[in-house]
Amino acid sequence: MAILAISREFGSGGSEIGRLVCENLGYHYVDKEQFIQDLDEVGERWGRVARELDEVCPTMWERYDWEYRAYLALIEACILQYARNDKVVIIGRGSPQLLQDIPFCLRIHLVATLKIRLDRIMAQEHLSREKAQRLIAQRDRDMACYIKVNYDTEWDKNELFDMILNTNKLNDDQVVNILLTALAEKDHFLTPAAKAKLDDAALAYRLKARVATDLRVFIPTLMVKLEKGVIVVSGIIHNPKERKILQEIAKEICGNKEIRFDLRHRVLGKKS
Repeated sequence: MAILAISREFGSGGSEIGRLVCENLGYHYVDKEQFIQDLDEVGERWGRVARELDEVCPTMWERYDWEYRAYLALIEACILQYARNDKVVIIGRGSPQLLQDIPFCLRIHLVATLKIRLDRIMAQEHLSREKAQRLIAQRDRDMACYIKVNYDTEWDKNELFDMILNTNKLNDDQVVNILLTALAEKDHFLTPAAKAKLDDAALAYRLKARVATDLRVFIPTLMVKLEKGVIVVSGIIHNPKERKILQEIAKEICGNKEIRFDLRHRVLGKKS
C-alpha cells in the first residue's frame, strides 16, 4: 500500500494527524521514539547519539564527524526499511526528501499560523507563551537546518511535496480524510517496478549504514547510490585492506546484487 511521509512545522499537528491515519488504516507509526528504539538495538552508542542529535542543526564539526555521518546513515536506512515494509506513516527526519523518487509515497508538509501552534504547544508542553514561542522558533530552525545540511534543499520547498496542508483552516479529521483519499490514489503507483526500485534503495542504504558504522574503515567521503539498478559504492580509501573490507561487507549485505566500486586511494589519488 501507499506510504505517508510527513514534514511539519513544529506545533502544526503532525504527530496527531499521523497517528489518526495509522488508526484508520492499520499503519505503523514511526517517529522519534521509534527511531531511538531502533538505534538502541543497533548499539547503546547509537541510541545515545539519536537522543542528542534527533532533527537538530548539526554544528560545523558534527557535519563532518564520523559519528554524525554514521548516525545519519542509520536513520536513512531505517526510513528506507520502514518504507519497504509498507503500511507506514513516517514523521520527519528527512523522509519526504529521502523518498521523493518513490511514486507510491505521499509526501506532505503541514503548516499553521503561529497563534495555532502556540496554543497547541502551550497546552501540550505546559509552557508560557514566551517559552512556547522560543521553542517553536528553535525547532523550526533546527528542522530547516537539518534538511538543508543533509539534503541540500529547503525544508519547505513546495515542489517536493504532493500536498501542503494548513491545519488552522482544517481540523484533524478533515486533514485525515484528505490524506486517506490521497493515499488510496497513490496505491495505483505501487507497481512491481516501483517496489523493486524501493527494494534496491533500501538495500543500498542498508549497505551504507553498515559501512559507515564499521570501525575497521574510515571513509568520510562515502557515497552509496543506485545507477540503473546497480549499487555504486564510492569514496576515498586509505589502503587495499579497506577495499577488501568494503567488498566483504557488500557481499554480506547485498549477496549477488550487482555492485560497482568507484574507490580512490587517498595518497596516490588513483582508482582502486
